Amino acid sequence: MPAPTTTVELPAAISFDPEKREFYRLHFPFPERPRFIMGVSDYEVADCSAQGFCCIVVPRASLMLGDRVRGLLQFRRHKDIAVRGRVTRIHGDRMSIYMPDSEIPLTLLWSEERYLLKHYPMRENQPVSTAPLALIETGY
Repeated sequence: MPAPTTTVELPAAISFDPEKREFYRLHFPFPERPRFIMGVSDYEVADCSAQGFCCIVVPRASLMLGDRVRGLLQFRRHKDIAVRGRVTRIHGDRMSIYMPDSEIPLTLLWSEERYLLKHYPMRENQPVSTAPLALIETGY
């Protein structure tokens, strides 16, 4: 005879979606935020990794989940990078872009990380990792 089964209802706040991030994310303080330029739209980038970034979309962009995007990432101390990807999350004023076919060079991210560690050592609520990016796999 099979063992009796029990059904348990879980709160709606629990999510069983697998963590999709594979790379370390670098968070930028307000004055150092890169820009994502897409046509005539210009968005601040709050954080990024080698294969994705999160931008602030105020006013809210007309993009939907799954939409493909293409544009330029403009870092303050580096040349522009052409990127393409798709919208994977829209939450409040944030939009996340995943770039499976393009990548932000790790050398650029390392350079940005070193600059932020030097100039923003005690950033409130935005810790900067002290481990090299290549050794960490906890971001996008």
